Amino acid sequence: MAALAACSCVQAATSRFDTGTEGWTAVGDVAAPLTWSASGGNPGGHVFVPDQVVGGVTYFVAPAAFLGNQSAAFGTPLTFDLMQVHPGGSNQFNERDVIIEGAGLAMAYNTSPNPPNGAWVSYAVPLSAGGWRMNSLSGALATDQQIQQVLSSITSLRIRAEFQTGADTGHLDNVSLVPEPQGALLLAGGISALLCLHRARRSKR
Repeated sequence: MAALAACSCVQAATSRFDTGTEGWTAVGDVAAPLTWSASGGNPGGHVFVPDQVVGGVTYFVAPAAFLGNQSAAFGTPLTFDLMQVHPGGSNQFNERDVIIEGAGLAMAYNTSPNPPNGAWVSYAVPLSAGGWRMNSLSGALATDQQIQQVLSSITSLRIRAEFQTGADTGHLDNVSLVPEPQGALLLAGGISALLCLHRARRSKR
């Protein structure tokens, strides 16, 4: 019965941007501070940042809600929606699309392909081994142990906001870092234990 009563209530970190920036900022080649819009998102509100076109790469920077101990998110996806808007033809470049730092480590993920011009695209980045690399896109593949180590003490989470060589604006919506439902796993384990106990008692009759 104790297993049935147990529950690990870990809060999901989610930003829908329906009422504001929710603490998100931007760094890099930024022409203006991160801006919130009540419309134009996927759907509803969203945030965006224009490129200053002087060099460097612009990133959306997550607030405190996405930092700290996020160990429970291991094995689940980090999800978000991106859109880029740029004038003229496409002149894309490749860079680290998601960067997570923590416990003295840094890991990077390539979400290829880049979002198309003027259209929202939803991404789901698995928080487990397979696509993450240490430090750069050419670094060694991150192991599950390294990913768990980073998630245990996140100090920085960044999502790329710039994809075009030249003027462009990056748009972000619906970011979610959802932990594994530990309570559901405990409930399933408790039910299984009760069934085993019930069968054992019936066999003794």
